Amino acid sequence: MYATKREKEVLFKLCEGYSSKEIGATLFISQHTVETHKRNLMFKLRARNTVHLAVLAERHGLLAGAVISQSRATK
Repeated sequence: MYATKREKEVLFKLCEGYSSKEIGATLFISQHTVETHKRNLMFKLRARNTVHLAVLAERHGLLAGAVISQSRATK
């Protein structure tokens, strides 16, 4: 499964527990653009929701090399 660089950046932030608004502010893109990347990823992986997206992304190796902040993920 192919994901663009930006889709992966959004995915990594989602897995860290960031909201779409926070991701947009961090990556300097609009919240709408974040939602579009998320929707595209969900379509590509056939995910039903954000949790399912994270699980499928891990199964497909999309999170390989991602540094997920434990402190952010537990907030």
